[in-house]
Amino acid sequence: MEQPLSPLNQGLNPVRAAGQWGQLVGLPAASPAIDSRVAQPLAAPLWLALQPYANARLCLFEVDRPESRSPVPIRRHVIDCFLEQGGIVGGYNDTALTDPGDVLLRGYLCRSALLPVSTSNTFDWLAAELAWATPGFREEAPLPWDPDLLGTVQAPCQGVMWLGDLAQLSPQGGLPSGGRAQFAGCLVQHFGADYGPGGIGLLVQPLLGEAIQLVLRPHSVLVLRDGDSLNLIAERYGTTVATLRRSNPQLESTQTITSVEGDSLAVLAGRHGTTEEKLRSLNPVLQQSEPYVTGEGETLSSVASEQNLSLSLLREFNPELSSWPSEEPLPTGTTLLLPVYRSTTPIPAGMQLLVPGYLPSTPLPAGEWIYLPARRSAAVLDEMPEQGF
Repeated sequence: MEQPLSPLNQGLNPVRAAGQWGQLVGLPAASPAIDSRVAQPLAAPLWLALQPYANARLCLFEVDRPESRSPVPIRRHVIDCFLEQGGIVGGYNDTALTDPGDVLLRGYLCRSALLPVSTSNTFDWLAAELAWATPGFREEAPLPWDPDLLGTVQAPCQGVMWLGDLAQLSPQGGLPSGGRAQFAGCLVQHFGADYGPGGIGLLVQPLLGEAIQLVLRPHSVLVLRDGDSLNLIAERYGTTVATLRRSNPQLESTQTITSVEGDSLAVLAGRHGTTEEKLRSLNPVLQQSEPYVTGEGETLSSVASEQNLSLSLLREFNPELSSWPSEEPLPTGTTLLLPVYRSTTPIPAGMQLLVPGYLPSTPLPAGEWIYLPARRSAAVLDEMPEQGF
């Protein structure tokens, strides 16, 4: 018995040659022989063939400068895909882009749409209908025979995936109830033809749509529940509040406070669940420095110890000495810059300062989702355990 089409795809596919749900669609038997040496005109848009068999939806983030350490998201790409599993990553074959337990997937794009980055509903990409672009390809993406064009989202790129039945999606969007186990993180490793720009790739790619290879990351996203806070999540998943903020730019919002008597960098960092380095970066006034002239035999290590500074902070304020050996004596009379505001230096009361907007104990919005840090990551040396106040 033929399976019903998802309401998402009804009326979108004139070519239906497969008898079972999820089975790869074959070309019509009457298709003429194709000479791979000559570009052939297509009588019908055969890339529509996989649309009724889409079994996953992705939301990927396009950034302004993919090569940057801090890329800025500029829009979201929503992609319906036909995917098949290619294996599960084990501890012996994981890479920089994968972790044990990740699932390797590959397949073809069925259709795509663009959404703005800013939204009041982080699950709006799960709306039943969107403003779909050219079937089978990302909007403005390079076709396999036109490698000079750049796509609008480049791999590797991070995002989220819905693996549930697409027929469950509501018109306005939202995570369907009872299916949260099918919502997970993903990381796209590659877009484009599997077989290169010519030969069989030239034929297969325009027939089925743009190829995609990705990793399903079942442990990388978390749907928030009532009562979740940065402190609770950090403790539950063995990480820190600062790491959670770095993994989730939406948690990097700031608020203005007025310092009170007894405040210092250490006190403020503990109270607001952040690091002294982050507070300095948010507040240039806390980056003030004062000169220090070295005496005979002094080294970077001895100055840092005497002045109650970390060696890394001393190097940060004196970047020209970043490669100077810490135990090698500095030339007598060398002028170093030392931070005026150190960990325990009192900050004058009444100073207006920026601090992270979400306190460690602030309840996070239930129903939203956040990224969890990679399970392979080691502890960051400049982070102290977070405290809730």
